[in-house]
Amino acid sequence: MRRSELLLLINTLETPMLDLQQRSIEIIRAGQFDGAYAACLSFSQYGYCWLRDGTWIAYGMDAAGQIESARAFHQWAAHTLSRYGDKVDHLLEKMRRGEALDERDYLPTRFELDGRIGEADWPEFQLDGYGTWLWGLVQFVRAHDDFALWQAARPAVALTTRYLAALWQFPSYDCWEEFRHQIHPATLSAIYGGLRTVESIAPEMIPSGLPDAIQHFVMEKAIAPEGHFMKFLGNPAVDSSLLWIALPYQLVPLNDPRYQATVAKIEQDIHCPSGGLYRYRDDTYYGGGEWLLLTLWLAWIHYEMGRINPARELVAWVEAQASPSGEMPEQVAGHLLAPEYHDPWVKRWGTSASPLLWSHGMYLVLKSLLKD
Repeated sequence: MRRSELLLLINTLETPMLDLQQRSIEIIRAGQFDGAYAACLSFSQYGYCWLRDGTWIAYGMDAAGQIESARAFHQWAAHTLSRYGDKVDHLLEKMRRGEALDERDYLPTRFELDGRIGEADWPEFQLDGYGTWLWGLVQFVRAHDDFALWQAARPAVALTTRYLAALWQFPSYDCWEEFRHQIHPATLSAIYGGLRTVESIAPEMIPSGLPDAIQHFVMEKAIAPEGHFMKFLGNPAVDSSLLWIALPYQLVPLNDPRYQATVAKIEQDIHCPSGGLYRYRDDTYYGGGEWLLLTLWLAWIHYEMGRINPARELVAWVEAQASPSGEMPEQVAGHLLAPEYHDPWVKRWGTSASPLLWSHGMYLVLKSLLKD
């Protein structure tokens, strides 16, 4: 061993190991305001609360024993959504009259931290976050037998289910806030998962047969000729968000052959060897880096399938991407898919988001499962 390597090893042994679980909790708590989780306060575009991100951050905090933080998010979400009943009524009335909808008619994908709808231009019409919140709320209520929260949230749940029932077949932006005019299986799986979980505890709130209709639609229209789920209808490529179809939303079981084919193609096409997952092959956002939260999702799938060592290896890779102070970014730029796009994004919005609370939330989920 060379002297420089020996000194590095000694310094490493003498340096106290950072507790990334505890650090994740601290970072998330620092980004929570009256229940709302700011996606990333240090990034110019992410000082808002997304229902999608927020639900998974809350899920991670709950898994880490931070129950009150998770409950506060669900309270905030329910209170926020209940403010926009008139907006949903207006949208539904326009649909009843056969009038064309304007982009401003839809509920937003992100909210100001005080629950207001922001004024900045953004690709707002996304539906997956609303299904995700329904799913996450029911998980929390069941885990803690918290039917006081459920009763308080019922008006927001009713509003959300009406909204999703009316719009689920509409083209919308995907979870990456792209491809506005497409229909996305990952979005449909989140809607399905949310409606199905609500139906399991309050069947009267869900139109009869609606979850089954969504499931049938996906299975009929969203399978590529090769036998895997497709990125969006008409595009046979894969996207890492397709992992959500079975875990957690259970549109199909984990062992479904079409889902297993999807996971295999994701690992083949968009998993960097010895690294993390990309969003999709043609990604150019900040050059198309490896995303920590998606890598953790693949680790979760390995865990649920009983493949513990591969799960641990992916989690270890994620841990290695944290900064010396324990901050986990949205993505890393070591092996970019489209490096020529990286600098233009930095010039536009600054360096990519870090710490991303969703990355920390998913890390807490996996560490709660992979107990040493």
